Amino acid sequence: MRVARVAAAVIALGLAAVSAGAHSFPERSEPRVGGVVRTPPSQVRIWFDGELEPAFSRIQVTDAEGHAVHRGEARVDSRDRHLLTVDLGPLTPGRYTVRWSVLAVDGHRTEGDFAFTLR
Repeated sequence: MRVARVAAAVIALGLAAVSAGAHSFPERSEPRVGGVVRTPPSQVRIWFDGELEPAFSRIQVTDAEGHAVHRGEARVDSRDRHLLTVDLGPLTPGRYTVRWSVLAVDGHRTEGDFAFTLR
């Protein structure tokens, strides 16, 4: 009976550990979420709390009219698989929306968006 309880506790702890690390969420970004920048950024960079699957992780950046301002595809940094970047074209003052969608290496997808403003 005691062995069964110990085994059940070990299994429960193992499942809790797996579910706790099951998704990748942003830790920080450049430009910052809701930030106001005075110099046009050349890239959007987002650091996540877990490693990303490069083939299925994306960033799209649009201006206030919904036009894409990113150049090329987003990429996961080869030296830091927590970092997703995309290059930007020339930006003019205004509000920009960043939409991201990532697949963690454990197979879980997360997505979200945020805005920043260029003055």
